[in-house]
Amino acid sequence: MTYTSSTKPARHALFTYLTGGTKITMKLSTLAGAFAATIGLASAAAPYCPPRPASEAEQAAIFDEFVHKLYVDHNVSGALLDHGDVNWIEHDPMAVSGRQVVIDALSGFLPTTKQTFIHKGFVNGTGFTHFREDVPGQAPTAIADFFRFDGTCIMEHWDVSQTRDPNAANPIALWG
Repeated sequence: MTYTSSTKPARHALFTYLTGGTKITMKLSTLAGAFAATIGLASAAAPYCPPRPASEAEQAAIFDEFVHKLYVDHNVSGALLDHGDVNWIEHDPMAVSGRQVVIDALSGFLPTTKQTFIHKGFVNGTGFTHFREDVPGQAPTAIADFFRFDGTCIMEHWDVSQTRDPNAANPIALWG
């Protein structure tokens, strides 16, 4: 088997699969769609709310997509509108519930930060992240976020954060 790619732009990339003298050409989007269908994601497409039934594997894939949109792309509105229930339940003592409230609170702040992930996982309908957050001019903070799913949709959020004391006695405190 030999794989080659054309010289067209990446989003229109064509992959050619050569075997036994037969040449088959497919768009990358076709390959991605076929892969998604094989793992059951074809029926679960953004937006994921209102909730639809989903296996834990589907939920984990949806959670990974959410984490990437929110923390890597800093696309707060896209992440929350695609993945969060309109009646988002927020357990942070300094915030109130509601998807739009969360969008408004994070949109101006999150893009100014950098997250370095230490742990991320999904089990029993709950996604979690543990990361170091750096904000210019502030001491780094360790944050753990927990997100409860109902099917395809994130319904609820908890978080715990702790700022690293500059005089910390433990050199590996919080994320080391």
